[in-house]
Amino acid sequence: MSSEIDWTNSITQVDALIDSQPLAASERLLVLITRAKLINDAAVLGDLYCKLGNCRSTLHDPNGIRDFEAALAYAEESGDLHLKVNVLHSLARSFITFGDANTALQYCEMAIELGRSLDDKCMFAQVLMTLGLIFVVTQQFERSLTIYAEAATLCRMNADQIGLARALNNWSDALTIFYEFSRDNGFGHDVASLDEAISYGRHALALAEEYKLFRLQLLIIETLAHAMEVRGMFAVALEELELGMSKLGGHGFIKEELDIQVRLGALELQLNQFNPAIARLSKAYELARQLGNYPHLADLLRTLSTAHEVAGNFATALTIHKEFHLVTLKSRDQRAQISAQIFAAKLDLDKLQRESETHKSRVNQLENYNRSLNVQVREDSLTGLPNRRALDEHLEILAVTHIGIITFALIDIDYFKHVNDTFSHLIGDEVLRHFGKLFRTCLRSGDMAARIGGEEFALVLDRARGSRSIDVCERLRKAIQSYDWNALAPNLHVTASFGLTHVHASDDLKSMMTRADGALYRAKQNGRNRIEKA
Repeated sequence: MSSEIDWTNSITQVDALIDSQPLAASERLLVLITRAKLINDAAVLGDLYCKLGNCRSTLHDPNGIRDFEAALAYAEESGDLHLKVNVLHSLARSFITFGDANTALQYCEMAIELGRSLDDKCMFAQVLMTLGLIFVVTQQFERSLTIYAEAATLCRMNADQIGLARALNNWSDALTIFYEFSRDNGFGHDVASLDEAISYGRHALALAEEYKLFRLQLLIIETLAHAMEVRGMFAVALEELELGMSKLGGHGFIKEELDIQVRLGALELQLNQFNPAIARLSKAYELARQLGNYPHLADLLRTLSTAHEVAGNFATALTIHKEFHLVTLKSRDQRAQISAQIFAAKLDLDKLQRESETHKSRVNQLENYNRSLNVQVREDSLTGLPNRRALDEHLEILAVTHIGIITFALIDIDYFKHVNDTFSHLIGDEVLRHFGKLFRTCLRSGDMAARIGGEEFALVLDRARGSRSIDVCERLRKAIQSYDWNALAPNLHVTASFGLTHVHASDDLKSMMTRADGALYRAKQNGRNRIEKA
């Protein structure tokens, strides 16, 4: 038990590091994966590889795609649909990080399709938010706003306040970006949408503060400041960001804090505070170099170069501008390398998906074949009714639980040899087929009819004691007698004789059938087309 507790604690500790220290979390996850392989639990391994993929994607490491590939294979092996949706959703977010919106959309659609089959509205809302992000990246802004509205509604309906905070933050960001796009391209733009973005951002921030979600608070105040900056509220945005940093800085979310410092520097430039902007952006640049893979380094250098230029430091501005160009060129080379790695990973993912579908197809074929064999073994091919084997199995099951309320009957077609001799064996076979149809039509749910040989049939009547069992058999006898047999052959007339008995606690199959067979013999001796009871 203690090892299980240690295992749970280890995963909990890693979860706490994933957002703030993804590199440290990755190292711990690799250790946990090695341990998990010893217990060979596919679901646990899939979850760990998914977490590792998320960490590496945060670090802009394309090897995260390979981790998701492993996670997806383990999800398929375990049959855990929640895990599979999580992996597909994480793959979509990862491909967005690497700038491949088309592949991101492909995996997001898979996650949505599979997610609809799960009764997990909170997870589904998260997948919708990723879809909204894809629409923002592909400049389908109106669609993204509709998606975020749906995600927010789902979160409200399920009292998911944390999910609602994320949905409102994304919604706010999309409104701001949509406004900028419309303004810069000469389309109609309503400043009220920025006020709406600020309102959503404040609501999201209040929720994130309530639940002490430090990273989400940093993301939200950066979104809020962006909306305020576009609205022209530079001083207010600067104040909001500085206040947020004073409360939230130092929790280990280096990349998020760096993003805020860059935006603070840009706001100080807007307010002509050149020296504070240069000092802040220079410090941010040193932090970005320490981070090693800051994705917005080129933007930071461009802003810092502009700050030095407007401050009259032209030589420094030119030096930084040259570095900006070098970083841009290096970034292009890195993107090309990353694109090649991602392309190879995508090929392997596609292969994995095809193999999974092929495996599922084979499993389905085998299941269908087994079902077909099962039917063949237990079904009479001529009438479509259960056969003697199926009857015996059914009676054995019922005998355990329903002794005292089962009626068993044997039925024999009267003068069936005469039917074959006079009208042909083909007509005789048709008579048997029509008997099967009559049984299926006349019997109640829970009753069973079986063909046990030649022209002989058996009935198992559940919940039909005394006169009720006679009534069921009488209804069937009359249906056989009055059936339009002339449709099969002119002058053909068919009847049947019945012998029935109740099943007793001391019965075995042989004694029960012996009594029913004796009653059937009396029915034939007494003129046929009648019912006798043992």
